[in-house]
Amino acid sequence: MRNILLTVCAAICITIPIGVQAQELARIHPTLEIYEGEASDVCDIEKTQVRVTVTESSGGGMLTLELYNDPKNFLDKKGRVRRVRVPSVVGTQTICLNQGALGSYAVAAYHDVDGNRKLKKKWNKAPREPFALSNNPYVKELRFPKFSESAFDLVAGGTNITIELIDLKKQKEARKAAKRNK
Repeated sequence: MRNILLTVCAAICITIPIGVQAQELARIHPTLEIYEGEASDVCDIEKTQVRVTVTESSGGGMLTLELYNDPKNFLDKKGRVRRVRVPSVVGTQTICLNQGALGSYAVAAYHDVDGNRKLKKKWNKAPREPFALSNNPYVKELRFPKFSESAFDLVAGGTNITIELIDLKKQKEARKAAKRNK
């Protein structure tokens, strides 16, 4: 643990301990910055959980999944209920998130290829790294789907969803190639 200090500057800077201790979270992965509280839950069909199967992963780095239940704050940290980070593997993997409350939810996921804990974005906030949304809605570079397009119902016993990671750059190149071949 380390003390949090408050620094106040006027004409002279002074540092005052404010008596609060910051807890350091234990790292749970030897090479990636994944900490306790960010781990996925054990998949169990007896529990009310979202079981997300992620496809099209190229491996390396980490997958970050975020669970939302607030349509007004979809894809904003204010609307996020939970965030899970796991090492990414090539191909398909299933990540489970326990959630006690039934209702309407949406999942956003991204493949943090370099493992820096941040989604790389373009100037227009479009992701540069592979990402996915529940229900796999079609994503245009300049418009993200709404909560209603990605929402699913979490029911007693849990809900299984499959999401496919997409890379907007590769998607755009494939569209151009398809047009050339017509």
